[in-house]
Amino acid sequence: MIEIIGEPGNPEHDTALLIRDALVRTWPGIESTPESEDHVKIASRVKLSGQKVSDVDVVVVALLRGKRYVVPRANAKDADGHSIVGAKVRVRSFITAVEVKDQSGSNVVVEAGGVRVRYKDGWKSATEQNEAQRYSLVNYLRDSTGANPWVHRCVVLRGVAELPRNRGIALPSAGAVPSSFDGTAFLVAMASVNGIKKGPKEHSISSGDDATLESILEEGFLKPLVASEIDRKRMDRIASRPDEAKQLSALLGRSRVHLRGNGGTGKTILMLQSAYDAFLDRGVRSLVLTYNTALAADIQRTLALMGIPSDGEAGGIGVRTVMSFVFSWLVRLGLVEDSFHLDDYDAKCMEALRYFEKGAVGDAEIDAIKSDTPLEFCFDAILVDEAQDWPQAEADLLSRLYGGNAISLADGISQLVRGKPTNWRSPAQASTIVEVRTLRDGLRMKANLCRFANALAEEAGVQWHVTPNKHAPGGRVIVMAGRYADNTTLQRETLARAIQSKNMPVDLLHCVPPSSVIDAGGKKHSDLASSFQVNGWESWDAVDEATRRSFPRSAEALRIVQYESCRGLEGWSTVLDGLDEFWDQRRSIAFGADASTDPAVDPKLQADAIAWRWCMIPITRPIDTLIITIRNKESRVGKILWTLSRTMPDVVEIID
Repeated sequence: MIEIIGEPGNPEHDTALLIRDALVRTWPGIESTPESEDHVKIASRVKLSGQKVSDVDVVVVALLRGKRYVVPRANAKDADGHSIVGAKVRVRSFITAVEVKDQSGSNVVVEAGGVRVRYKDGWKSATEQNEAQRYSLVNYLRDSTGANPWVHRCVVLRGVAELPRNRGIALPSAGAVPSSFDGTAFLVAMASVNGIKKGPKEHSISSGDDATLESILEEGFLKPLVASEIDRKRMDRIASRPDEAKQLSALLGRSRVHLRGNGGTGKTILMLQSAYDAFLDRGVRSLVLTYNTALAADIQRTLALMGIPSDGEAGGIGVRTVMSFVFSWLVRLGLVEDSFHLDDYDAKCMEALRYFEKGAVGDAEIDAIKSDTPLEFCFDAILVDEAQDWPQAEADLLSRLYGGNAISLADGISQLVRGKPTNWRSPAQASTIVEVRTLRDGLRMKANLCRFANALAEEAGVQWHVTPNKHAPGGRVIVMAGRYADNTTLQRETLARAIQSKNMPVDLLHCVPPSSVIDAGGKKHSDLASSFQVNGWESWDAVDEATRRSFPRSAEALRIVQYESCRGLEGWSTVLDGLDEFWDQRRSIAFGADASTDPAVDPKLQADAIAWRWCMIPITRPIDTLIITIRNKESRVGKILWTLSRTMPDVVEIID
């Protein structure tokens, strides 16, 4: 059986069909054999969230339990360097990362076991690009399955009719095939890069044991990605490219765009609209940086649904977490190794800045790194999420690497939760041209939810306000004492109401406190996910770090995150489980590392303010319905919520 995954109408999907047809010509009937005998999945335009290189043109995963063989026709060698032309090679399984190139023969050079292709800005190695894709796929599978299968690579040269030969003799294997190829040519090209293995009885191609391949064949990236109603609305908003976004897109990469606004005012969407317009209009390649892993995955889900590349030669939009991106730079600068301790992170950023100050590293070295590894480091514009919360050394280093005008900012005015606000105009960043826009209207939340958030902030004494969206009336708040995991009736009603409004389970968002997280041998899960499982519901339980790095592939999965990971996310219905417990936790932390040393500052009032700033982030995540559960009615949060239920009875409902 052969399955094709991916949207048609693009070179990558066409290549997936070519690979399918090649396998069918080599093994007639394989496309319709039982899954238990042969199972092949060919996915196009695969996004691997959380990896340095997130786009892979085509991924092929095959488990062949029947006796499938190929006979190499030319230039095939085993791992010992011996020719195996004419020998039978057993194909048991394979995983392959495929790079697709459309350049014509005059723009392609195959030599020294590699492939180079010509772009408008010069020659680049397709082999190195393909190896970077392979490496990302290896890391992704290691993170998601715990296994370490062998991953092959292959470059498909769709614009080349035949690979070059020297005096009639095939050149050394370059891990590539021309536009016309069969299954044997494809398999031998990918397997010959490292040599085909020789066993006791026969040569064979294998990426791992049957159990490993079975688990990989069930991985989410090999399943169709289905858009929910909220996904479609978000995609439409980004694709709409309003006038304001077009104005800002003309500035990206040339001068600094600085968007300021409270949670729910549309900073992230406007930034993505601008990046999308810049990609379509000028071929700009942008990178979105956030320290929220779950948000990075959420943005990548939207980009994957829209088919927007991150690593395209004609531009695109990439997404990375800040620390992983800066860490990659520190490695390339020779300041850290893979065994690096995160406790030294800020110190290493400052050390890198001293390198620049002393002249040990300059523009020439930085340009060379970008040129050598363009997929990882070469970007025209950098878009910084939650810019107010970056460590100063990190911000200064990013500006030194890309220049102040290449960096644009999305700044949560009242969402400072990590201490002193970042100075993006520090002397270390040189002069920049800045276009500032302040966003005040609540665009995510329905009007009643904006009113509720404003009223709660006023009761809590927090300087926070958004203008209710007059074009989106309605919205409700439900408050209950207890645990959401224990209230099956409310769970079912919440999901049913969301589905009646044409939403899907993935459109719901659930935030849980640390007490709801269970560590089972290094793999974390939430008690809420366990309760959903009892109901027969699927969940994307992102309290586990490995899960959080990849976006939910199924629209049937209910999303669960810890409070600290909810920033930037949204849900049609958003559940804040144990909000008072979260408030207490943040307040307790504020008495420690966040406490001010200024004797004029009341530490209790300061801790309260920090806790409330944290709480305003999850409170602004819902679109239609906000459900809050609390552990103690007499807690500070509980008292305020019960007060609001009396003053806003048309919005806030208390249930037993």
